[in-house]
Amino acid sequence: MAANPTATNELFFCEGESLMPVTDKRFLATLSLLLFAWALVYQDALAGMEAIWARSDTFAHGYFILPICLWLLWRDKKHLLSCNIKPTWLALPPLVVSLFVGLFAYAADINVLGQLSAVTSLICLLWLLIGNKQAWYYRFPLAYLLFAVPMGENLIPWLQDVTAWFTVFFLKLNGIPVYVDGLYIQIPTGMFEVAVACSGIRYLIASAAVGALYGHLTYNKTHKQITFFIFAITLPILANGMRAYGIVAIAYYSDMEYATGADHLIYGWLFFGLIIMLMFWIGGFFADKETASTDVANVIATEKNNIKSSAAYTYLTAITLSFLVIIFYLLQSIPVINTANKLTVSSEVANLAMQDKAVVNSSWGINFSDALQKTHQENNSGLEVFRAVYGNKQTQGEMISSNNVMHAPERWTVIATEALLSNDRPVMLVHLRNLNGLPRSYLYQFKVGDYYTVNKNKAKLMQAWHSLSRQSDISEVRAISIVGNSDLVVVRDALEKTFIKSTIKDFSFE
Repeated sequence: MAANPTATNELFFCEGESLMPVTDKRFLATLSLLLFAWALVYQDALAGMEAIWARSDTFAHGYFILPICLWLLWRDKKHLLSCNIKPTWLALPPLVVSLFVGLFAYAADINVLGQLSAVTSLICLLWLLIGNKQAWYYRFPLAYLLFAVPMGENLIPWLQDVTAWFTVFFLKLNGIPVYVDGLYIQIPTGMFEVAVACSGIRYLIASAAVGALYGHLTYNKTHKQITFFIFAITLPILANGMRAYGIVAIAYYSDMEYATGADHLIYGWLFFGLIIMLMFWIGGFFADKETASTDVANVIATEKNNIKSSAAYTYLTAITLSFLVIIFYLLQSIPVINTANKLTVSSEVANLAMQDKAVVNSSWGINFSDALQKTHQENNSGLEVFRAVYGNKQTQGEMISSNNVMHAPERWTVIATEALLSNDRPVMLVHLRNLNGLPRSYLYQFKVGDYYTVNKNKAKLMQAWHSLSRQSDISEVRAISIVGNSDLVVVRDALEKTFIKSTIKDFSFE
């Protein structure tokens, strides 16, 4: 693996500029102070990242990102210890934007956005302190910090589809009879599902992180580094499709005896190890030769006599610290409701009428977990009402979450949807049908303070805004459902009337 020292045969600083040695005590003290303030502002995001690294094999590599970045800096310590820095105002605007994005992400409970904000703020903070030229010199270690953010799971559905397509393609190419239904692949000896674990997301993220590092260390030219990175993220996608095909093919030829149990996983990881070795082997053919670096110490030593104190440095540090303090104060002002302290259920809701009953397991699959208060009732005619109350920000759970669903998608198919107005407030009517042809319809609405919507993204945004503006701390989701009627007009009228009545009575029957 060839070394890749950045070319240093140019004079980085011009005479008369206000420079400061990187070893200057003022710089080190300022760096320590601002890093401490940054960590204090993003303490929740950093703890959340570490928790994901600890529990997820997909993102376990996050533990190694910072040590790798520090090693990349130290391997060029000759430049690092002898260089001068000049703080830049250019990094302040993106730093401020990143800080306010982090503030919004905290208020809206968008964890991945808050964690991304934490890392981008750190990058901008270091850029601000060391200046444009040194930030550009160390651009790869700074950018590599982004791999610490546990993101990319939104690619899983797409990767599952790609894996299924490759599997079916190779099976047909090999002459194995196959029938595919979405993510289910059936062959004469059995059926397979392209599950989340089969999507290849672990291989893709790990390969991207390793490939980016390998390209930086092996190639000097930017176009080679970019080309190898594209290769590093393309190869595991193709390889995972071949891996999935291999598992199905082995199961087919062994009459389902092999590649269906623990050997399935062993086969996958062994295959991935071979793919990484193949990637390195191919990349090694195009490695650049090691180049000699100019003695940076001699170049910069001639400029040290020109270093002057800079009032701009003090101003920039003070302004940056002020923004960090403001964001920290705003974060602390956002109320967080402890889910251990459930809201008191009104007596009208608690004392249900004799003809009505509380629902334990919904027949249509609506599920909102970790609510502060939840009401779900069903009357004798099969009409169900549901209401769940959440804090805009609470210690556990949230109203808008991928874990919360309006109906069970594995049991029901959406036939039609219709946006309506109930008391001049938006509601959404959804018509369903299950595999047995049984029809069911439901009407739902989100309420954030005095704001009503049926759009999850708008509800999430308004939750954040209400928390930041201190308008309201409580949100709720309301739904009402009826089963067994195929006449959409009759269903709509019945649900609209019952929805209005239920709203007045906190979503409980009379």
